[in-house]
Amino acid sequence: MPDVSVQRLFNENREKLRLGWLAGRHGCQRTAPVGSLTDSRTGLIAHLNLTHPHRFQVLGQMEISYLQGLDDSALKNAFANIFSEDLAAIIVADDSPLPEFLGAAAEAHGIPVIGSPVPSATVINLLRHYLSQELAEETTLHGVFMVILEVGVLITGDSAVGKSELALELISRGHGLVADDVVEFYRIGPETLQGRCPPLLRDFLEVRGLGLINIRSIFGETAVRPRKNLKLIVHLERPPGGDLSALDRLPANRRTQNILGLEVPQVVLPVAIGRNLAVLVEAATRNFILAQRGIDSTEQFIRRQAEYMAEEALLSDTDHE
Repeated sequence: MPDVSVQRLFNENREKLRLGWLAGRHGCQRTAPVGSLTDSRTGLIAHLNLTHPHRFQVLGQMEISYLQGLDDSALKNAFANIFSEDLAAIIVADDSPLPEFLGAAAEAHGIPVIGSPVPSATVINLLRHYLSQELAEETTLHGVFMVILEVGVLITGDSAVGKSELALELISRGHGLVADDVVEFYRIGPETLQGRCPPLLRDFLEVRGLGLINIRSIFGETAVRPRKNLKLIVHLERPPGGDLSALDRLPANRRTQNILGLEVPQVVLPVAIGRNLAVLVEAATRNFILAQRGIDSTEQFIRRQAEYMAEEALLSDTDHE
C-alpha cells in the first residue's frame, strides 16, 4: 500500500468534507508514510498540538483564536513546533478564515493548507478512519479467515489438509467467511490486526471436488463478512504417521505467531480420521474467549490436582500419627 500524499487525501475526501485549497498548494505531494499509525514519535491527526505535533494539524475556531492572541515571540515559538519536518498538512475547519500570518508561514515552509466548513471534530473523525485504513502496514497470508462466535479466526495448514472443507462445515453451522486462500492483514492500530479479502476472491470458497462456490449465493448475506480483527490462529497439522499418542495432552506453553510485529495466539489441532474439526475449532474459540476473561481450563485442572495431592498428603500424615 503506497504512502498517502496530501493531494490524494484531498481528492478522495473532497466531496465528503467539502475541501478547498487555502495556501501552500505547491506542497501537495507531501506524504504521510505507511506505518504512521504505530509511530510513537508523531501523532497522526488531531486538533492543534504544540507539544506533540501531528502529521495533520487541525485548526478550528478555538485554535485560530489562540494563535491570533499570541505575541510575536510566542507565535514564533508556536510556528517552530507546528511546522515540524513530519508535518504533512494543516486543515482549517469550522469554516474559519485563514489568518494572513499563518498562510504566509505555510507558503514559506511549503506546507499545504486545506479548508473545510465541516466542524473540526467531524473532520478529525472521518480523516482518522480514512488514514487508519490507508496507512496500515499490510501482509498477505495463506489460509481461511473466518468469524467464529464473533471472533476472527485464521485457519492455516499445509495444502490439502482440509482447510476449505472445514470452513464449509463451519459456515453451514452459522459462522461467517471473510476470505479463502489469500487473506490480507492490516495493522490498523498498535494492538489491532484486521483481515480482509482481496476483491477478486470475495464471496468465493474453493472446495476440492466442487470447485469454486459462491458462499453469499448459497448461504445468504450473513454468511460472508467484509472484514474482521484477527484474534486467534488455528493451525491444522497432520501428526507423523497419524499417531496422536505422541502429542502433548496438556501443552504447557502458549503458542503464538508473529504477524506484523504482533503476537497472535495459536492453537495447533492434529488432523486425523474421525476427528470432528468443526467442533474442535468451535471449542478452541470458546476456550480462547474464556481465556480473555481470565478463565484458564488447564490452570484450573493443575490447581485442582495440586490441592488434591496436598489433601492426600495431609491425610497420609494423619494416618501415620
